[in-house]
Amino acid sequence: MSFSGPRRMPASVHGLCLTLGALAAGCIDAGDIDHDEAATSSAIVLDLTANYTIVGVQSDKCVGVIGGSTTPVGLEIRACAGAASQRFHPEAMGGGFFRLRNELSGLCIDVSEISQADGAAIIQFACGTGQNQQWSFTDVASGAERMTARHSGKVLDVVGQAVADGTLVEQWSSNNGANQQFRLVKALSAFAP
Repeated sequence: MSFSGPRRMPASVHGLCLTLGALAAGCIDAGDIDHDEAATSSAIVLDLTANYTIVGVQSDKCVGVIGGSTTPVGLEIRACAGAASQRFHPEAMGGGFFRLRNELSGLCIDVSEISQADGAAIIQFACGTGQNQQWSFTDVASGAERMTARHSGKVLDVVGQAVADGTLVEQWSSNNGANQQFRLVKALSAFAP
């Protein structure tokens, strides 16, 4: 059984190209960056044919849908169980941003009500092209990423730096906390909730 995270490649050449499996998601150059977060120090390479679990560095727990719901509800951290409700499929949205679709529900990770405020709930919602469903990944430590919402520039954050099952996730201004760092782990086949 082999778990692997996203591969990295140097970004020291002029222009940053993100490659995804056999597909090219496009290159970022100085004139194509929406937020500084898209200008990462190393490119993340995601396999667009795979699903990933999002594992909190601080808690070592997986981000998933509350109660394994298939309706618009919040996201939480919980012990990793290999469930489809804890697995997300990346979809390239251009400019180095990705939409993340839940394997079980088919809904996407979304900042509720397109809020730009600290503390706004992270939910799953019908997938669209809104920038509140688009995320960039910045390498912050060996194997750890900071996930930044395109519309607000705020990052995925575990509420109150808690580690208990059922703790909600929100968006918050980046403070480099371990509760704002996640590992993307390529997932094996899952089972329903």
